[in-house]
Amino acid sequence: MDRKFAAILISTIAALAALPARAAFENVMVSPRARAMGDASVAVPDAPFASNLNPAGLAVAPAGGAVGLSYVQPYGLDFNRLYFLGGAHRLPGGAGSLGFGFRQFKVEYEDVDLQTESTFSFSHGLYLYQDLHSSVAAGYGLSVYRLEFGETVTGFDPGDDTVVGVDVGLMATLHDRTQIGVLVHNLNAPKIGQDEEEIPQRLHAGVAYAPYPGVTTTFELETLQDEPVQWHGGLELEVVTGFALRAGVVTEPNKLTAGFGYSLRGWALNYGFSTGGGVLDTTHQFGVTAAWGGDTK
Repeated sequence: MDRKFAAILISTIAALAALPARAAFENVMVSPRARAMGDASVAVPDAPFASNLNPAGLAVAPAGGAVGLSYVQPYGLDFNRLYFLGGAHRLPGGAGSLGFGFRQFKVEYEDVDLQTESTFSFSHGLYLYQDLHSSVAAGYGLSVYRLEFGETVTGFDPGDDTVVGVDVGLMATLHDRTQIGVLVHNLNAPKIGQDEEEIPQRLHAGVAYAPYPGVTTTFELETLQDEPVQWHGGLELEVVTGFALRAGVVTEPNKLTAGFGYSLRGWALNYGFSTGGGVLDTTHQFGVTAAWGGDTK
């Protein structure tokens, strides 16, 4: 075996040993705002990230549209990183909004891409019912998953594969203050690769409550087949106009989260972190969003 390839392989295995066993396309949070609020996102609209968090949230996208970027190195490990670019565009005539998202997770060592997970998401959300104080919105989306492995120095190509997943979401607003969200992620249970590895199928259900202007509390459960239920809780408090502090908790594994956001004239800068949930280091995430004809958080 080539010495350089052996060194890359041994170093990567040693680093991955510190992580929990993971499957392809696991749920790495794409929104720094949501991360700061305990990864609780299914009942909190966030248009630039809605294609990934809950497509029903596209119904409340700003009139002119919105885009968002985020970057994170899970657990601070320099050999893996995740990029996300997403956006929303309002359709005319009450037809709702279209959303898109591009999510890429890479495992690399010394400029060699060992594994690349790319997800292209396309979604649509619209109101099914709306009156002065209440509403019901629905959304659906398609995610194109592409998994690629890097070619070895000896020229062996492990191959790649592409499959499609289907997401369905709902979001209801009651008396302006309470929002209920539900998401079924990968409804069709897609499998990828020659070994037909299952891409995680998840159910999210949550509620968000705003007792006062500038204050949002949220609580969510996440279920994954053959895994314990994961609970999420978060709080967002607008301290002064445009500046919000956030905090939250996650179970299985137990984590503490926090962060902040600053918005001005349609632009927003967000930061969120979460503890490692054991021996792993803290994860830091940064993002920026921009909106036209409205605001983003």
